[in-house]
Amino acid sequence: MHRLINFERAIKSISNADVAMCCRCCGVTQQKAWVFGLGVLFAVSGLFFIIWWPDIIDDIVMKSLPLTPTSKTFDKWEQLPIPVYMKMYLWNWTNAEEVKLHGVKPNFQQVGPYVYREERLKMDLQWHANNTVTFKPRRTWFWEEQMSGGKQTDLVTVPHLPSIAAAASIRDSLKPIKAGFNIALNANGGALYVTHTASEWLFDGFYDEFLHYAMSLNNPLVPPVETDQFAWFLNRNNSENFEGVFTVHTGVGSIKEMGEIKFWNGVNHTGWYEGECGRLNGSTSDLFVPDEPKEKALTIYITDTCRIINLEYTGQSYEIEGIQGWKYEVTPHTFDNGQRNGNMKCYCPVDRQPNNCPASGATDLGPCGDGAPMYLSADHFMYADESYSSTVNGFQPDYERHNFFIIMERKMGVPLEVNAAVMISLLIEPDKDIDILKGIPSFYAPLFTSSSSAVINKELAAELKLALNLPSIGCYTGIGFLCLGCILLAVGIFLTLKRKWYGQAAADKLALINSDTQHTNDSIRADQ
Repeated sequence: MHRLINFERAIKSISNADVAMCCRCCGVTQQKAWVFGLGVLFAVSGLFFIIWWPDIIDDIVMKSLPLTPTSKTFDKWEQLPIPVYMKMYLWNWTNAEEVKLHGVKPNFQQVGPYVYREERLKMDLQWHANNTVTFKPRRTWFWEEQMSGGKQTDLVTVPHLPSIAAAASIRDSLKPIKAGFNIALNANGGALYVTHTASEWLFDGFYDEFLHYAMSLNNPLVPPVETDQFAWFLNRNNSENFEGVFTVHTGVGSIKEMGEIKFWNGVNHTGWYEGECGRLNGSTSDLFVPDEPKEKALTIYITDTCRIINLEYTGQSYEIEGIQGWKYEVTPHTFDNGQRNGNMKCYCPVDRQPNNCPASGATDLGPCGDGAPMYLSADHFMYADESYSSTVNGFQPDYERHNFFIIMERKMGVPLEVNAAVMISLLIEPDKDIDILKGIPSFYAPLFTSSSSAVINKELAAELKLALNLPSIGCYTGIGFLCLGCILLAVGIFLTLKRKWYGQAAADKLALINSDTQHTNDSIRADQ
């Protein structure tokens, strides 16, 4: 009987010890619930991140890209957050007097660059119900002397565009008309070439006697002349009206239209070239359609070029600020007039078809330049027919220096690096009826080269990298969660099979004692 009492006391002491232990730690059942519960939670979460997260986050990011007054895209679009540098090169005509007097081959020397920091701002925004926005682009340029390869006071000799353009316009007129024009030209400042400072040629402008004379004419056959000042970018600096009014799609409701030009000055066709060559499409170069196939060409419209420019995929990839981008550039087909690609025939002005089209490599800007014989091409006539560059000395095309290209991250549609280089030249032809053109050779005189360049900065690159890496971050997080869940489940199964949970031994011992006690009690009751 005493042994029975002692046995019961032992059981109570063990039970009390277990109760004290449970106060310090969860019981075995609770441990199993936590381990298996967390294991399942982490495993399911991991599978969610691996399987569904990339598509979900891509959908969220794409929905955040369209242009709205409150979107993150808007701030970067309204005012470009990275510096753009416009490098202007002028072409100094070094033997102009010898050409005029003796008809020798012209020699030109590219001088500069004259570098200006460019700030871009969208003005007079109007949002429309059809998910488009209308705006006026304003550009402001600031002189960057430290980056420039010349002084603004450099004297540069350049063909006198007003005189040569006027002479070209009456080339096929009757001799009496040309004779009268020649007298007026000689008496009112007409010239084959003039010399001014670089700043005057670019932005500041200079008084031109012939333009002043042209302003006084009241002839409906003569295009109106609005000023007697001349510069390549006269009245352009800080102007919100010069480039016209653009209407582009915001991407709302149709992400594949984001940034697409719908109208320019209220029309969707320039009227300068026939058919597709005059149709407005593509981007204004500051907003592109995201998530396009990398093989698809980039199409941009620049007001000064009077036409769209297609940049073709090169297959070359570059890493800029840790972001992979693909290179798109001009090709021998870009400034074709139908010789290489029949679809480009429409860039030949109507009055020159079918047998007098320019050779491949330069676009005749006459239709949008009041008939002036000006041409748009790659710098140094790169990719152009030899008939252009062979007429003068001084052209040395260099792919690395003179290439027009954009390095584009296609997923988000963000340019990583841009170098938009084009050259404007002037066709000068002899004319025995015009004194300033007598005895000279026929040649293409380069006037200036404009090269706008920009590279994404570290701050914008960091934002872009985060957006690009979110799917991968989610996927790697999912892998980590899945591994952790599997480890927890494996540990739970192992501890269960080996009965190694904390407190499992005491619980088993207690269960054994309880079983023995019950057996003893049953035996005592049976004996009684």
